[in-house]
Amino acid sequence: MFFNALRSKPSSPLCRPLEEQEERESQKLWFKTAQAVIDRNHELATDEKTKIEEQQREEAALRVNEGVEWHPRLFRAVKGGPGGSEEGEEDLEWIINAQMFVLPGLVDYFPDERLRC
Repeated sequence: MFFNALRSKPSSPLCRPLEEQEERESQKLWFKTAQAVIDRNHELATDEKTKIEEQQREEAALRVNEGVEWHPRLFRAVKGGPGGSEEGEEDLEWIINAQMFVLPGLVDYFPDERLRC
């Protein structure tokens, strides 16, 4: 068994402090919106969400007007299709562009080397 959910304990994600994050990292970008939701200030949450979406629309329109093709930094287009490495993922437009790896301390969980990333 790779993962036993009955014995696992929840853990919080590891994140850099907001001041170390880039402006477009989700946690920083959506912080004011999320905080307003937590505070149950739905009007402010809507306003903050609208600001982000309007900025994104303006930037997209500017790219179109300037003929600039947008390529996400952390994602790539899905290469689906019969026999492809991502066959069955055709419903996705983008997929994370990262190499997955197993931390050295976790090697014991994957005794068969073929199962390691």
